[in-house]
Amino acid sequence: MLTRISQVGTSVGIIIPRYIALEGGFTKGSSVNIEYSNDRIIISKPRNRREGWAAAFARYAREGEDEMMLPDYLDAEAEEML
Repeated sequence: MLTRISQVGTSVGIIIPRYIALEGGFTKGSSVNIEYSNDRIIISKPRNRREGWAAAFARYAREGEDEMMLPDYLDAEAEEML
């Protein structure tokens, strides 16, 4: 699709067609990542930093690898090390 770049204050902008915004789930006020590489402007949704954590922790629990690494309390010897 061919579009034009518009002046927006001291910056420039483009209009994202409605069908693309709907398909991508972009709404007014959405945060986006924008980057330029190899003559392309790439606009994408920001990734959730904790994406996949819930599934990973559930897998650890199933495999029995969710045991505590440190006790709930520290004995006198451990307290001296701190």
